[in-house]
Amino acid sequence: MDMNNYLVEWLAKERLGELQAALARQQLAASVRRPSSLRVRLGLALIGFGRRLQGNDKALGRRASGAPAAP
Repeated sequence: MDMNNYLVEWLAKERLGELQAALARQQLAASVRRPSSLRVRLGLALIGFGRRLQGNDKALGRRASGAPAAP
């Protein structure tokens, strides 16, 4: 059974309205959210920098367990 063109158009408009409402909610929530402080951003940057200095996780696991390094 084929769908009526009117019904397809109505369903598309309903879905578009739902998506627009969801977008409006997300934009409102983003505008209310406080930006992270300088202290938080600096701390996260230092953590990332420290992880890069340590190397990859596999190498760290081998060092901690005392297992020999893979060739």
